Amino acid sequence: KWLVYEDGMELGAAKDHLHQRFTLMVIYFISGPWTPVEGRLEWGSPVHECEWEGIFCKDVEELEDELEGRIEELLEVGREDGIKIDVPQRVANRLELRQRLVSGEVPAEFSLLYYLQHLDLENNKLIGALPTPLYKLFNLQTLFLEQNDLTNVDAIGEYRHLENLALSKNNFQGPVPESFKKLTKLKTLYLHTNGFTGPVFDILKDFTSMELLDIAYNKFEGTLPSEFGNMKNLTKVFMGHNNFNGVIPEELGLCKNLKQFQVDGSHDIGGPIPSFFGQLPELTFLKLDTCAFTGTLPMSLGNLEKLAFLDVNSNELGGNIPTQLGKAVSLKTLALANNDFEGVIPSELGRLTKLEKVYLQNTDLSGIMPQEVCDLRNQGNQTVLEVLIVPCDVVCEETCCTSCS
Repeated sequence: KWLVYEDGMELGAAKDHLHQRFTLMVIYFISGPWTPVEGRLEWGSPVHECEWEGIFCKDVEELEDELEGRIEELLEVGREDGIKIDVPQRVANRLELRQRLVSGEVPAEFSLLYYLQHLDLENNKLIGALPTPLYKLFNLQTLFLEQNDLTNVDAIGEYRHLENLALSKNNFQGPVPESFKKLTKLKTLYLHTNGFTGPVFDILKDFTSMELLDIAYNKFEGTLPSEFGNMKNLTKVFMGHNNFNGVIPEELGLCKNLKQFQVDGSHDIGGPIPSFFGQLPELTFLKLDTCAFTGTLPMSLGNLEKLAFLDVNSNELGGNIPTQLGKAVSLKTLALANNDFEGVIPSELGRLTKLEKVYLQNTDLSGIMPQEVCDLRNQGNQTVLEVLIVPCDVVCEETCCTSCS
């Protein structure tokens, strides 16, 4: 009725985008009302639907080139479920509907926009399982479903062209669906903060195109795979707060593009901290706290000129703090607390002119705080080193150290 009596565009049956407009409004009426965006054209406005908030379109010729002939194929034979529609000149290929309070189950009608490449439904009020028809969006490359209350994506492997998948902060429980194995084109995967269990790398180990992997805050088990070495494009890995065990595989050192690595809160991950971290020239963030690492802090970490964050708090590390750390000139946060480090605090840390926070408490360090480090507390008129916490056995002026423990 809306299309006939209320739509200000008054489309006739011959218009090539009639079906597309109808489908979008069905989705709106099923899952609305949505939160309006001030100053933007809302769905149902009397303009082309490609001008509505959150809808992005491409000319059909451009999209045909990107999809490598798949539009022509669909026109000839239809979809696998037998549905055939006309192709508009301006095709809705991207929907960004995050934080619009889309509620209830994911509308199955999304599947009628079967040229969709990007669907973003992050941070809404969606519940339950993805409807079966939605898995017919065979051209989908990006699917963002974070921060909802979804429970089932068992047929996710049907998205054979998917490159970016975000399922974090939902209500998924149990093992990762076996169909994940089909998503071999994935470049980014966010699964953090769910209730996934069991081994995960049996499924993910062959994802050689992976660039970002975030599976933190689940209940995954098993060891970290040597196949990391085949993921040459990895830049970010977040795996903390799971039930992994064993050691960090040496093959991870083959990932020369790695910028951020985090496996904190994994009480059964231990052994020596691998020295190969010092041969990863792009590394900026290394978070290994609250694990079971032993031995000494690798001297090679001083080679990392881009390293800004180093946290190895709450392990079983000992020996001296390597003087070579003074060469990691980009360090802003240095966290070595709750370990068995001994000896004196190296004066070379005074070369780290970007330091903002240093945590050395609850260690066996002693001696006198080097003046070179204290000088970082006041460079000119601007205080840079804001936090400097040390063991109480370290002699340190009140104007230098902020506290002891």
